[in-house]
Amino acid sequence: MRSHRVFFLRRALKDEHGQVLPATLLGLVAFIGFAGLSIEVGHGYYAVQKLQASTNAAALAGAAYMPTQSAATTAVTKYSSKSTDENANPIMTVTGLSTTFKCSSSTALPGCETDAAGDTAANEIIVTQSVKVPLWFGSLFGVPNFNISATATAAMRGGANTPYNIAIIVDTTASMASGDSGVQCSGTQISCALQGVQSLLKILYPCELAGTCTSSSIPVDTVSLFVFPGVTTATQANDYNCPHTSNPSIVPYTFQNVTTGSSQKLTQPSTNTYQITAWSTNYKISDTATTLNAPTSQIVDAAGGDSGCAGITAPGGYGTYYAQTIYAAQAALVAEAASYPGSQNAMIILSDGDATACASSANTSAGGCNSKADLVAQSGTLNGTGSNTTVTYPSALGECGQAVVAAQAATAAGTKVYTVGYGAETSGACLTDKSYSASPTTPSGAGAWAKGDQPCAAMAAMASNLNDFYSDDGAGCVSTDHPTTTKLTAIFQNISAGLTVPRLVPNGT
Repeated sequence: MRSHRVFFLRRALKDEHGQVLPATLLGLVAFIGFAGLSIEVGHGYYAVQKLQASTNAAALAGAAYMPTQSAATTAVTKYSSKSTDENANPIMTVTGLSTTFKCSSSTALPGCETDAAGDTAANEIIVTQSVKVPLWFGSLFGVPNFNISATATAAMRGGANTPYNIAIIVDTTASMASGDSGVQCSGTQISCALQGVQSLLKILYPCELAGTCTSSSIPVDTVSLFVFPGVTTATQANDYNCPHTSNPSIVPYTFQNVTTGSSQKLTQPSTNTYQITAWSTNYKISDTATTLNAPTSQIVDAAGGDSGCAGITAPGGYGTYYAQTIYAAQAALVAEAASYPGSQNAMIILSDGDATACASSANTSAGGCNSKADLVAQSGTLNGTGSNTTVTYPSALGECGQAVVAAQAATAAGTKVYTVGYGAETSGACLTDKSYSASPTTPSGAGAWAKGDQPCAAMAAMASNLNDFYSDDGAGCVSTDHPTTTKLTAIFQNISAGLTVPRLVPNGT
């Protein structure tokens, strides 16, 4: 009996049936652990990628609103990963979002600007996001979530260059022949303005390659120069011929009687023009050239970029009336863009904005001169008939409002309109003729513009938006978005940067 019990015990001890179960359980736990770890690693990698993309987007969105730092901060939040914002993601919860503005001295970035609120000058925005990501299997091991962060830095402008056709409109009325106060330069206002044009030409890209431009190069930035008043086509070359011996022959604006209706298709006689130079890409010999191509380039010579050529002067003649110039420049831009598919249009208007043209100086009877006495004498009527209603293009009355409408039409057609107020006043002719000005729709962010408020407001309202309006602050006219960028050379350099887009730059740049 005892031997039987011993035999059974020995047999039980030697029997291996059922021992694979604990081994299988241990292996299964290990397998699930490794599988869970792999899933969590993939989950974490996905979260990191999404967080970085969101942070990049937030930085670029903020950079687009610089130098206005309050608006930039709002844009950063809007494009962050917060639960109610554009890049919200259910796999993560934002625990921290910070925005920092910095002034980098890198020559590859645009200059630093101070905004209207007086914040520290900056040209970069740095965005950092911190998030908490819940784990699917981590809680089994006592780790319910993990924390990650991402940082992105963006320059407010200075990114990839888009091919542009650029029409530069320069005021050449008599006031521009006055001496500058010395803030801009030691010469006349027109010579100071042309120095700004030269600074723009030095930054633009004439061809698509970094090497020397050739006749077969595809144009990148084509540029043409317009003036007002207009000139005869037979003498327009006087503005870029060297040496400069005489001015072109100035021609009157083409007005029509305000009581007979109007047409925006009204054109000058074929013998007259506002366009001084043909569309040009030969202002530099290459994209990397630091000097202008004088005396070969007409636009360089017209802009005073050749030491032996004075360039455009300001002979005056018929006062300021720029609506027709804007329509002419826009038509030329549309035609040029058709020749280069994929290019975009831009217009830069430099003037004091004080529309003072007079119908008696023109070649028709358009309702008298743009003066307070003349308008009061009309006693609320136009040419003795009709009621005191708005006057539309073309007319010697309501000139500032007509210009705003013309510029807004260009913006609506896709042209980026920049305006530079040079000595623009906060009173003047725009105020006297406001009862007759075409009443434009207030552009987004352009402030309180209504029926020709003032020359300064007219220049601001002509810009595509307030960020595209600059002023030298010479007569109390201040650009709300660029209050400290008042040098004409700096203004034109900023405009050049504005033709690019914000871009990401390495952190720590």
